[in-house]
Amino acid sequence: MNRPTISQYDDPAEFVKDMIRFRKNTEAGFSVFRSVKRLRKISPALVSLVIQGKRTLTLDRADEFSKLLNLNVSEKIYFRKWLGQLEDKDFLEDGFAPSATGTRKDVGLGLLSDWINVYVKDFFHIPAVQKNPELIKKQLMTVVPPKRIAKAVQFLLREGYLRKTIDGRVVLDTTLAISEPNVPSRKIRQFHKGALSLAKVALDLFQPNERLANTLIITLDEQRYEELNGLIQEFTEKLKDFAAKNPEKAGNRLYQFIINLSPVGGKLE
Repeated sequence: MNRPTISQYDDPAEFVKDMIRFRKNTEAGFSVFRSVKRLRKISPALVSLVIQGKRTLTLDRADEFSKLLNLNVSEKIYFRKWLGQLEDKDFLEDGFAPSATGTRKDVGLGLLSDWINVYVKDFFHIPAVQKNPELIKKQLMTVVPPKRIAKAVQFLLREGYLRKTIDGRVVLDTTLAISEPNVPSRKIRQFHKGALSLAKVALDLFQPNERLANTLIITLDEQRYEELNGLIQEFTEKLKDFAAKNPEKAGNRLYQFIINLSPVGGKLE
């Protein structure tokens, strides 16, 4: 029996049913009853109802069902996005995909025509900045001149990332703008270099209780590199969901979170 291919299914319940059948046929010790004992949000009864089409599989149970089905990293990511799209009635096929708790917009590299655009855009999460965009100039004066920030605001308004309200505020039109990862691009490299430069400045400007710096140095071969990269990808998807949420109370400070896994020198044979 061949392993079911998730991208070929239109119904999550059918995929779950076939994956469970596959595990039963290929793993002598597998059973739904034993497997769900180690999981929190699902039971044998729920699994049975999902397979029968009597219960809808929801995004909040995606991680637990992924463990039950023994999905690999790529399948887990696909599974979560799939369930999130099915939960949102306004999902569009043109690349705009609202998540379960906020709004994401998949963007091209236009936003990165200047890497500072991303930071200027996200400062408009903060109500004080919405009322007075001039506040951004002081926040970013250590890295870019005021004229560059003004240019970024005009670009973001023109391209629809920001919009003006009737009462004169400038607000975000997109909560979270994301781009396809691992795409070779000079613009993306410039953005990451800019992010690292801001992180370097923060080490001198802010006390440890206001920032977090954590560096792990580890030797890896190709197999362990792929394993670690998979863990990072899985965590990144959860991080996007967290970032896309619209909290009841807006934050009053902009943070950046960097995940950076880099070689130190070349291979030593």
